[in-house]
Amino acid sequence: MTKEGTLPLRIAVFDVDRTLLVRTTGEMQLIKFLCKKRMLPLSNFLRGFLIMIKKLPFGFKEAVLKNKAYLYGLKADKLKELLPEFFKNCIYPRLSLESLKWMKRLRAKGYKIILISSTLDFILNYLAEQLDADGAVGSKMELIDGKFTGRILGIYPFYEGKVQALEKYFKGKKVDYANSYGFGDSGADIPLLSSLGYPVAVNPRRKLRAEAFRKGWLVIRDRV
Repeated sequence: MTKEGTLPLRIAVFDVDRTLLVRTTGEMQLIKFLCKKRMLPLSNFLRGFLIMIKKLPFGFKEAVLKNKAYLYGLKADKLKELLPEFFKNCIYPRLSLESLKWMKRLRAKGYKIILISSTLDFILNYLAEQLDADGAVGSKMELIDGKFTGRILGIYPFYEGKVQALEKYFKGKKVDYANSYGFGDSGADIPLLSSLGYPVAVNPRRKLRAEAFRKGWLVIRDRV
């Protein structure tokens, strides 16, 4: 008989970009927000463009998705101070009602709520706090002297990287993946959803929609 306290964790893993956030990404909203604040110098976008050209031979992920040069030199403390305003105006109005209902329902059943995304760790961590989630797995941004370098440290949670990052997060703990939920919106979420017993496609785009239909996964539509 399994002793109390040693039962494997049941988790509910929610992708953020275009899943918890309907039709948008946290990073897209952050860039718009910082541009309005005039906090992103043109030189940062030029830096990003040059990095993109340099890394194009290594693929779209390295050249574009992992390219966070627009943050170069920004003070982490300053961005932290702006997070309440950013979330109030740019994030909360775009949260998925249906996903939030699922989150509340599964939390009540004892599932640990985990947010996972390739978005910036400080966005994800703040969102996890606001939604009372149990954990967050995002892109860890490098800081030197309290300023962003634009580089990502560790595993980039994208495609198979989401599975690897989740496994690393729970290393040393027992997780009942076969009885856990996963929520995602795109083909990039297929490896993650396939690793969990109850995959849910949220407003799925074409590749995920086809996979969900083929495998009989639950599909939900929602709104802000």
